Amino acid sequence: MLIFRSEKSGEFIATARKSPSLLLLEPHPLYRAALRSLLESPRIKVGVDSASSLEECTTLLLESAFDLVVAAITPELTPRRVLAAVAQARMGVPVLFLAESRDLQGRIEAMRAGATGTLTRDATPEDFVAAIQAALRGRRSMDEALADRLLSSAASIDRSLDHAALSTTEREILGLMGVAWSTRAIADERGITPKSVRNHVTNIYRKLGVSSRPEAVRYAARMGIRPAAEQVTHP
Repeated sequence: MLIFRSEKSGEFIATARKSPSLLLLEPHPLYRAALRSLLESPRIKVGVDSASSLEECTTLLLESAFDLVVAAITPELTPRRVLAAVAQARMGVPVLFLAESRDLQGRIEAMRAGATGTLTRDATPEDFVAAIQAALRGRRSMDEALADRLLSSAASIDRSLDHAALSTTEREILGLMGVAWSTRAIADERGITPKSVRNHVTNIYRKLGVSSRPEAVRYAARMGIRPAAEQVTHP
């Protein structure tokens, strides 16, 4: 509930807080109906629209603003194709993918491509709700099997997942953050505004699942992301 004071009457007026809006991309009618029913339940409290094809999904994204896209992984709806289409239609909307439990490679591809998370179709309603809520808070999540896979080969897969999720510009900015460059210094170095740097940093935090500069710097160190030799010393 939001409360504000009317400039004309001076009275205090209460308005309902806008619920998050979610777009469901699911080609299978039965799955689409079941997921929409769960998403519209009081336990999540989100506004839901749905699409059966990528074309319909991008049309809806062009027409309306959404806080999250939940998309199925199918042979036609590959993670890279879906993420590219969503980014082109409305930049910055996170995507959570649903996949068959046996499709581990598809879920790895989704995380490599920059998905906010993955979930298998055999997940419990509680896990589904938790993943949606995490995504709406800007946190990355993944199913247990994928997490186990990453942990078992952290030296290679974990690094590639996080690293590949960042754009070239984001990796360069993260490298400069890692050697204690300020927002102003990074902006001057790249010829952009401090606000643009802050926007890049926000995207870095979201993709890496962190919430502070020290956490991001630790990621940079772990992944071996460093600036060019001449940029190591602060200007």
